Amino acid sequence: MDTAMDPHTFVQDGVAYEVRFTRGPDAWIAAIHRAGEATAQIVAFPHGRGYDPADVRGSLVAGCEAMVPNLPWPSLTRH
Repeated sequence: MDTAMDPHTFVQDGVAYEVRFTRGPDAWIAAIHRAGEATAQIVAFPHGRGYDPADVRGSLVAGCEAMVPNLPWPSLTRH
């Protein structure tokens, strides 16, 4: 059983994101990073619920991209 998959990068509203996936004992864990930030939003997808077992990666990617606007991101700062 694979415990990780390749990261996924995407741009939404002009902001770049990278998602790193890890398979845990009960769920796939997605760490979503906004470009240039060290912190991540962590979300979990329980095994067998909320994604297509025939296309796990595609389902996880779609779920992460859909939830990005709803996550509690801190305001971007410029130094």
